[in-house]
Amino acid sequence: MDYNQRSRGQKSGAGHPARAPRRSMGSRIGLEKRGAPAQQPPRRGSAPRPDQTRSPSQNPPQRKGQPRLGQAQPNARRPQQQINPQKNGYTPGSPRRQRRVTQAEILRRTRRRRLLGVLTVLAVLAIGAFVSVNLLFKVAIFRVENFDRTTPANTGIYTEDEIIAALDIEKNSNLFGFSTAEKTQQLQAQFPYLDKVEVAVQMPATVVVRLTPAIERFTCMYSGGWMVLSDSLRILRLEVSQPDGLILLSAKLPENFSPAIGQQVIPETYNSLLANAASSAASDSTDATPESAQPTVTGVVTELWQLLQDDGLLDGLTALDISDTSQLSFTYQGRVDVLLGNSSSLDYKLRMAAKILTDPDKGLSGSDRGTLDVSDQLEDGEIRGYFQPYEQPTPTPEPAPEPDPESENAESAEEPPTE
Repeated sequence: MDYNQRSRGQKSGAGHPARAPRRSMGSRIGLEKRGAPAQQPPRRGSAPRPDQTRSPSQNPPQRKGQPRLGQAQPNARRPQQQINPQKNGYTPGSPRRQRRVTQAEILRRTRRRRLLGVLTVLAVLAIGAFVSVNLLFKVAIFRVENFDRTTPANTGIYTEDEIIAALDIEKNSNLFGFSTAEKTQQLQAQFPYLDKVEVAVQMPATVVVRLTPAIERFTCMYSGGWMVLSDSLRILRLEVSQPDGLILLSAKLPENFSPAIGQQVIPETYNSLLANAASSAASDSTDATPESAQPTVTGVVTELWQLLQDDGLLDGLTALDISDTSQLSFTYQGRVDVLLGNSSSLDYKLRMAAKILTDPDKGLSGSDRGTLDVSDQLEDGEIRGYFQPYEQPTPTPEPAPEPDPESENAESAEEPPTE
């Protein structure tokens, strides 16, 4: 038989010089079959195993049911290795028993993550605000302007440098390191001839001062002398005698009133009609408070002042009486007393009064003196005006001169005697 025609079994035999006998799977992992142990030749340089050197008669007897040496136990539990070593939490070695995660724990973890995220965002915002406030926003520009945001500002008797210096704010300081309300009160107290003042900040580095100068408009009497007031009833100065050229203001001042420069006068509200109604109804009900429905004097003065300016009566105003809100009145050019009554329909009353006072063809002439009553309002809302001239005093006749007796004697002496 030719060498190439031999079977595969013959080629794999032990006698083939190029191939070794195949080893079973059990021998590969260190296990032996249940038959007689195969005698393996010892490796070179290794000591023979004790059981191999003994004869079969010298080996100890095997108990029934006991596995042989090197044989795996059938009931032993092998440790389960994790399937995917690349999974999070994989640790080599003996695997741990995984604990069941409850729904409550999942919710707690979710809340914890959300809370941690919110705290992180707040910390970032706080750091950003701190950096922006302390490093970015620095005072670099000061601007003084009117309340309508126009420049140059009308500062009255003061200068812009005086107003900026009174702010006491240094350049390159923090733009939000001071209170604008406190700075406004500081300027108002230091500069009484500023009727309105407002301090504001404008990003990124500007401090703005808006103002309106005060004008000496009214003079009002108090227990210690006379006050000079602005349009907003702010005290500008105090005088012992009545100043000239100002509008005489009659108002009901609070008890124990003590004026101070820069203070705003707030007259007390008094309505004689409501006071009489309250006194008459006091016996019936003690809870009646009609004064609560009365308009404030400051609001009445503001409205009346604006209407007088709109109707062109402000220049001729010489006196204003607001002591009784049910009997408001003013004096025009010192010759006509205008009675307005209460504060209802003031715009209609003042338009009629302006037409009568300023139109010489349809109204009064420049020489008429008297009282103009526009407080009478009918049920349909119509207002009628009545003018009552002042009564001219009747001139007293001069008495006839008495005859002088000396002159009569002289005349009789000069006459010739009658025969």
